Amino acid sequence: MNIVMLGHSQAGKTTYMALMYSTMNNGPYGFEVLCQDRAQHQQLLLAARAVLRGDYPPPTDHRQVYELKLRHGPSDLVDFRWRDHRGGALTERSTSGQSAELRRDLLAADALVVFVDAYELLTSPRGARKVRSLMAPITAALADRTTFAPLVIALTKCDLLGDDDDVRRFNQAFDPLINAVQQSRHVYGTLIELACGPQPQNVVGPVLFCLYWAIAKRAEELNGHIESAMRQAAAYQAQNHLVGRWRAAWRGEPHPGWSAAEMLNRAQAQYAQLQPLIEPGKRLENLLGELPLF
Repeated sequence: MNIVMLGHSQAGKTTYMALMYSTMNNGPYGFEVLCQDRAQHQQLLLAARAVLRGDYPPPTDHRQVYELKLRHGPSDLVDFRWRDHRGGALTERSTSGQSAELRRDLLAADALVVFVDAYELLTSPRGARKVRSLMAPITAALADRTTFAPLVIALTKCDLLGDDDDVRRFNQAFDPLINAVQQSRHVYGTLIELACGPQPQNVVGPVLFCLYWAIAKRAEELNGHIESAMRQAAAYQAQNHLVGRWRAAWRGEPHPGWSAAEMLNRAQAQYAQLQPLIEPGKRLENLLGELPLF
């Protein structure tokens, strides 16, 4: 699974990545994220410790790619690649190398996590302009999608907001994207409020939302394969009589009983792959059930 994370500089992407990995590496709710590169593992944990002390990392100056794995208990559930684009790629000319990389990643993404500085958006006109420029390439990419993808709008620095901030700016900034998602048959979206600092909040939400859909999609595929194999097994078994066996031998086809047994073995093997997904899928559904969907 390819997850693309993007947002303007200073939106909190690099800080989020460190805190998310550190938190998920400790196995909350029985889920654990592991980095396959040992150096990146150490780098992310060190960065997270610094953030918890109030020391924030500098903005990313190039695209980062992390190879990660989601586990639940003893089971490996999903291998996923997390792409972190530097903020400048959103404002560069379309001919720049990283801007072209971003367009390719958006089209190929299995999930999108879009970071928005909620404090800047609701307290500064500049924030609204930045969000509009961020939404444009995403909306264009969604219009061209023919495959399913979850979308998370991650609202950072929500701990800095007061009760009197003007939420109309929020609605005006996101309405075009939300409308585009609602018109798409291939995208499900949610909004998650984050705090990425010494007292982090909701940092597991975006990654678990994306991975829930990956688990659900894989479970649906396996269930379809199981049902197909069972139907074929029943059809072969219905031919497992004297005339059916003679007809198969005459045509040079396998014995119907053997074919039925082969289909049953295939269904059992696919059920063995499905079984480890059922409990974590239900647990994630309960954990994420209160998130707003659009």
